[in-house]
This record gives sequence, structure tokens and C-alpha cells, in this order.
Amino acid sequence: MSAKRSRKILPLKSRVGGGVTGRDGAIDFAARRAQATEAANPHEHIYRVIELVGTSEESIEDAIRSAISRASSTLRNLRWFEVARTSGHIADGEVRHYQVTLKVGFTMEDAV
Repeated sequence: MSAKRSRKILPLKSRVGGGVTGRDGAIDFAARRAQATEAANPHEHIYRVIELVGTSEESIEDAIRSAISRASSTLRNLRWFEVARTSGHIADGEVRHYQVTLKVGFTMEDAV
């Protein structure tokens, strides 16, 4: 009979990287960035998250770029995105459109 080794589970702040775990590291990136700039602006780590859907006839990457580009024309302080869903449209046995649903985070400005 072999002896079992127990692995201690560390709290989130003690884990490698020190951030909160998120899908594809997007939340980790945002948390690390917020910690690095917290001394300069303690409110910079507050994010608003919206959902966008980008489409393209070319590629998934082009659908992401078009969604972010359009959002940046009306929103300020975009910081990160997370791909929540990918889908597309098929016609005559060929891919015709790519569709990507994104969660996009941006920092909120101070209320005046």
C-alpha cells in the first residue's frame, strides 16, 4: 500500500502570478495590471464588462479586430477582452462568415 501525498491548496494570492484565475488569463492580466498601478490610482482596478459580437467574412481574428476597433471608437480605456463564443455561417458547404462573441473590460472614469 503506497502512502498518499497530500497537496496543500494555497489561497489565490499565494499562487504563482498572484492574480485571480480567469478564462484564458484575461482576468489574471487585468488583476496584475491593477496591482501594479494601484498606488497611482486606487480606482483603476474597477472594470465595467460589456459583451460584443464581431463578424467577418475573412477570419476569427478579423472578427475580433473589427469588434474591438468599433468599440474603441465610442468607448475609452479598453483594457482586455475574452473570447466567450465562436460561431459562423455555412452556405453551399463553405464557411461564409465568422462570428465571435467577446467580453470586453474597460476601466471606469472617476465621477465628478
